[in-house]
Amino acid sequence: MTKKAKNRSAKRNQSAESEKKRQKRRFSFPIKGIGRLSGFFLNKRTIRFGFVVTAVIAVYVGYCAATLPDLEKAIKNTRAPKIYILAADGSEIASYGSQYGRPVELKRLPAYVPQAVIATEDRRFYSHFGVDPRSVIRALTVNIIKRRKAQGASTLTQQVAKNLFLSSEKTIRRKVQELLLSFWLEYRLTKDQILTIYLNRVYFGAGTYGIEAAAQKYYGVRARHLNLYQAAVLAGLLKAPSRYNPLNHPQAADQRARLVLANMVKAGFVSAKTALNAAETGAVAEKNKDKSVFYFTDWIADEAEAYLGNIGQDIAVKTTLHPDKQAILDKEIKAALNSSEAKEKNVTQGAGLIMAKDGAVLAMTGGKDYRFSQFNRAVEARRQIGSAIKPFVYLSAFEQGAKANDIVEDRPLYLDGWSPKNANGKYYGRISLHDALIRSVNTVAVATAIKTGVRAVLKTARKFGIVESDCEANGAIALGVCQTRLIDAVGAYASLLNGGFAVTPYGITEIIGQNGQVLYERSDSARARLANPRDVAELDAVLIDVIQYGTGKNANPTVLAKGKTGTTQNYRDAWFIGYTQELAAGIWVGNDDETPMKKVTGGSLPAQIWGKVVHDISLPPLQEDF
Repeated sequence: MTKKAKNRSAKRNQSAESEKKRQKRRFSFPIKGIGRLSGFFLNKRTIRFGFVVTAVIAVYVGYCAATLPDLEKAIKNTRAPKIYILAADGSEIASYGSQYGRPVELKRLPAYVPQAVIATEDRRFYSHFGVDPRSVIRALTVNIIKRRKAQGASTLTQQVAKNLFLSSEKTIRRKVQELLLSFWLEYRLTKDQILTIYLNRVYFGAGTYGIEAAAQKYYGVRARHLNLYQAAVLAGLLKAPSRYNPLNHPQAADQRARLVLANMVKAGFVSAKTALNAAETGAVAEKNKDKSVFYFTDWIADEAEAYLGNIGQDIAVKTTLHPDKQAILDKEIKAALNSSEAKEKNVTQGAGLIMAKDGAVLAMTGGKDYRFSQFNRAVEARRQIGSAIKPFVYLSAFEQGAKANDIVEDRPLYLDGWSPKNANGKYYGRISLHDALIRSVNTVAVATAIKTGVRAVLKTARKFGIVESDCEANGAIALGVCQTRLIDAVGAYASLLNGGFAVTPYGITEIIGQNGQVLYERSDSARARLANPRDVAELDAVLIDVIQYGTGKNANPTVLAKGKTGTTQNYRDAWFIGYTQELAAGIWVGNDDETPMKKVTGGSLPAQIWGKVVHDISLPPLQEDF
């Protein structure tokens, strides 16, 4: 073979060798083409790499499984204690605490309750295996298009796994554990069992966990008594409990409930006609639902904690509330505050309280609408009492020997640059203490306080609890410049009702623990006598005439009653407080920002409300479902 031929042969061999190397490289890297890709997987190093990755994933999944929480412990559902508040007749009126409601069985709920949840949260719940691939693909697509997390794909089973066993941390490990637990739940439990756990554990806002607690919190009924619209509202809460809270945001809750009902129609659970009827009638019913009783129960929950300290178990609190009287008080205050008169005269708020002669609070309304303001004006607001303090000015004078028929001279007073005036700008000349009180004459009240001794008057007022300890001893005390709470003012008049014995307002009679143990029981201990019954009787006779002939004429309830009006400077506060043979009651109206009303006196709107409340209470009891 010639040298030239040898060179050609060598080049061919070299070319063939280069082609083999190129082919080898081609099969070693997954660039374009199926053949090239398959070549990659056939490569030994790639196979080894695949085994390593698989092993790492398996180890990590094993680690996630090994670090799962104690499932048995989680299922026991450790929770905070619950406070059940009962009316005087034993009926439950509210429950409190950030905890779960009593477990309910799925079969005991109306079918539309779980259906509302399924239609909105996981429509293919009964067909998937714990994870819904269709929902996952849909959510991924939407999120990629919108370049943000705009949609989730968690099934009810995944939510049970997360809420029951896991924390809310957003890590890969927690997500893997969630998937593992979802498969485990689907393997160990039936669909109905998973749904039951979900309904009993899911958070519905306002500190409530579970459908039973939510039904009682928002509607005051057991879960098995929820109607279709209520079920839709509760199902709608799950997306955003605060935003769709029907107490604080009724319009948003209603719109969300309508969406839930539409979902139920799409899922075939209810007909379009049924859904529309529920949306229209249910919304109207809830709009008119009165929540005013929660002013009382909020106060009771705070009192229970003050009595027991740290509450470590479920408790039942038996209270003094009378549902029939509560319904009457709520109705009359709401009607008055929603009237054209209230709007014309710039009256935006009011409060009322009914009390027994021993201080038991029988009914309480702390504002116009609990849904929009939970501030309790019956126990939290401190306002000037006005002329409603005058009975205690005269009682102090009676204790020093004065009599209701004593004649005094009503004339201008000048006290260190201050000259009190009467409401009508007139002076009456010679007038009896009786007439001065029923006409609420300011100048005579101040003169009587000075003659009696302002310190003695202040001592009497403090003793009865109608003014606070920081009130100053001067002539202005007779005009009610000192601040007080409605509950304390009514308590002072309750002392007049019982003949002059001390009254401490209360709302709890008994607190029972989980095992029937009595944790607290109110005792009827001896009460101090605050005034001579003869002096109280003298005052009592005058206060009858305040209603019969004086400033309280609008309060005449057609039953024997005594009381006094109160109006503060510039008409910022208007009061009527009084008592019958059986109970004491008080009404306050005004504005939270203390802006003046338009000439609203204690003898006008408050007296009218008071008279209607007392009159209605004398009728047969109302039946009201709270």
